[in-house]
Amino acid sequence: MTICKILQICDRAHDYVQGFDLTEEIARGLVGAGHDVTFGILSGEPDEGLSKRVGCAVKPFGFSKRKLKPTSLSLMLELIRYIRMNEFDIVITHRFKPWLMLALAAYFLPRCRFAAVFHAFKQFDRQRRQWLAKALLTRRWRFVAVSQALRNDLIAHGIPAAQTRVIINSIDIDGMRAAQLSREDARAELRLPEQATVIGTIGRCKAVKGQRYLIDAFAQIAERWPQTLLLIIGGGEEESALHQRVIRYGLQQRVIITGNRINASRLLPAFDVFVLPSLSEGLGLAMLEAMATPLPAIGTRAGGLPEAIGERGILVNPANSEQLADAIEQVLQWSPEQRASYINALQQHLRAHFSIQQYHQRCRDLVDELMAINVG
Repeated sequence: MTICKILQICDRAHDYVQGFDLTEEIARGLVGAGHDVTFGILSGEPDEGLSKRVGCAVKPFGFSKRKLKPTSLSLMLELIRYIRMNEFDIVITHRFKPWLMLALAAYFLPRCRFAAVFHAFKQFDRQRRQWLAKALLTRRWRFVAVSQALRNDLIAHGIPAAQTRVIINSIDIDGMRAAQLSREDARAELRLPEQATVIGTIGRCKAVKGQRYLIDAFAQIAERWPQTLLLIIGGGEEESALHQRVIRYGLQQRVIITGNRINASRLLPAFDVFVLPSLSEGLGLAMLEAMATPLPAIGTRAGGLPEAIGERGILVNPANSEQLADAIEQVLQWSPEQRASYINALQQHLRAHFSIQQYHQRCRDLVDELMAINVG
């Protein structure tokens, strides 16, 4: 193994996940292998504990969100200057915009190798983006998908299979569970009655997360299950529309939308049933967190979610509130033995495929592969 200097670039500071964000896990895994890592953030200020958590230097570039454009000459020059001055061997980017910035800058960084991590589908569905990838993707690049389904999507949109890899999203199972609140404390923080049966989800309030279909599904079963509550932990652009949907159903006393919460996974013990109703998911990290809690979980056949929940997991079609309602009722009707058996199956799948140790090793293997590329 060659020890090298690595710059990881994120587009923004992640305000709502601290400690278990996968960009942090990449840094920890590479630092643990002896590499010299710098954690770069293009926009926003990192929280004070980030450097200590990841064990490496943190570089906030301090660009405004408005300036985060690949056409920004000053941004491009600053990135090139910083990378050359520090003699980085590898640059890791996340999502489309940072990839494009570095792909344009790569000509001026001839001694660098690059990895671009993609977390969502349809990043190259537009023809213009496919042309850019064809023009800018050199042998010094590897594209990394967070699930096999996402890798297939990249290849289908013109990214060469030989230059794509899968490093499947994973979690620190034991670390996350140790950070979780007790059921009683989580319910107290959320002001939930102890006797209620809580059906819940975690995720930004965006159309692609499908929370409106979960509200529709809950409306179908609420009368038959009077002890149930629906909990949506998350905020965002769809939050107001979701509140209006709840009002139309007259379920204001039965549906709680909390807004954004820092490290929401610590509140999962408050749930009785977890549902991820997404229309698209790179993999579905919240699903892994729910499985680790452990909770009976329901997902959709969207993107990488079938990989996350496994063959024995309960899946329904995206945007189908009737199927969601049936699946939720199925779980609510289970005996304690059926519930335990299902949770055990999810736990076995989780520990077999999504351990953080496996994730760290895959990141290290990628670095070894990149360093084997001759840039002389």
